[in-house]
Amino acid sequence: MTQDCVPVAHSIADIYAQTRVEHEVTRYRSLIDSFKATYGFEPEFVARSPGRVNIIGEHIDYAGFPVLPMAVDRDCLIAVATTSQDSKVRIANANPKFSPREFTFVDKETIIDIDDTIHEWTNYFKAGYKGMLETLKLDKPKGMFCLMDGSVPSGAGMSSSSAFVCTSSIATMMANEQNLSKNDIVQIAIASERYVGTNGGGMDQTASVMSNADSATFIEFQPKFRTTAVKFPITKPAISFVVANTLVTADKVVSGPVCYNLQTRHL
Repeated sequence: MTQDCVPVAHSIADIYAQTRVEHEVTRYRSLIDSFKATYGFEPEFVARSPGRVNIIGEHIDYAGFPVLPMAVDRDCLIAVATTSQDSKVRIANANPKFSPREFTFVDKETIIDIDDTIHEWTNYFKAGYKGMLETLKLDKPKGMFCLMDGSVPSGAGMSSSSAFVCTSSIATMMANEQNLSKNDIVQIAIASERYVGTNGGGMDQTASVMSNADSATFIEFQPKFRTTAVKFPITKPAISFVVANTLVTADKVVSGPVCYNLQTRHL
């Protein structure tokens, strides 16, 4: 697999810092156990996309200006199993607060209907699913059994929604045995998230898909989309970033029509 493609990890230690491995092993095992309890069989794979924090360039990405975010270890996971018997998606959430849902692929043109006037958690999955299948143009995509688990705080400014949309896009791609480039996935996710009623820029999705370990990501949108890994220097003690959660939430789906979406966009 080339660097241009989404990497496939076979060990938790390949994804997370050593200090996080034990915690994440427990989390993944819990996700797989919950999947088996929900559907009666094990998942075939787990798709993952991280959240992000921004270092330089706040609310300028959607005007085409460069930004410098970095991915964090908080992430969205979707455990997936597939079937060729139908094109139905069954999706549940590890958080019992969110009720399970089912929806069925309509056709190659419509894919799936998304009502962005309803604040529904599965709209984020549907967005990534719809965007990916619009690109793949499959007559009959695989049916999917999905279980989502997210550790990015919702509405905390760390892009939980974009992580969800990116994970959904990747999960749909993998379920249908396709292998698009990271750049393609980013562009799909940027366009797809607008299906939930949020007219954002491309920083969040790019940071989630393109970031590298121990680096920030310099993202340029004009005159050409380009990312550059900015490696953190080795210091003693090592550089640390403290990310604090104020517990004040900002839900863009709710505020978008009257606030967020009214800002100038050039992308």
